[in-house]
Amino acid sequence: MSYPRYALVFLAVALGAAWAIRLLEAQFDTALGSAAHLMVPAMIGALVEGQQHARTHKARPGTAAVWRFTWVATVIAVVLNVGLAYGAGRFAPEFGKLAVAPVGSRQFGLLLALYAGGCLICNRVFLGIGAGNQLSLMRSRGEIE
Repeated sequence: MSYPRYALVFLAVALGAAWAIRLLEAQFDTALGSAAHLMVPAMIGALVEGQQHARTHKARPGTAAVWRFTWVATVIAVVLNVGLAYGAGRFAPEFGKLAVAPVGSRQFGLLLALYAGGCLICNRVFLGIGAGNQLSLMRSRGEIE
């Protein structure tokens, strides 16, 4: 599994969601607000990695590989999201809305732990979903038995 690919997919989905929100807000002249760029990038990134693993190995990843990916991908997602929230907020206001707590505060720690837990669950579940769906597709095409 490729951690750089996961990070690129994560960033592409997060930035795409922010761009879509801005476009919709401008179109309808309203403040929509969305938390889509919190969990959806992790979900899509893990889904893509599961699919890629199934294409390459023609099997589901083993338990150790799944958990190793899950933990590393969660760290990547947390770092990228905190970086976007506190670093890109002035360029993309959608990310600035996520920076609701001062870094180092108890609230920041609690929110970070909740987000990390959500990413952990998303990465674990969607990696398996991606691999399973890809294997089903490959079986239906006759690529594997």
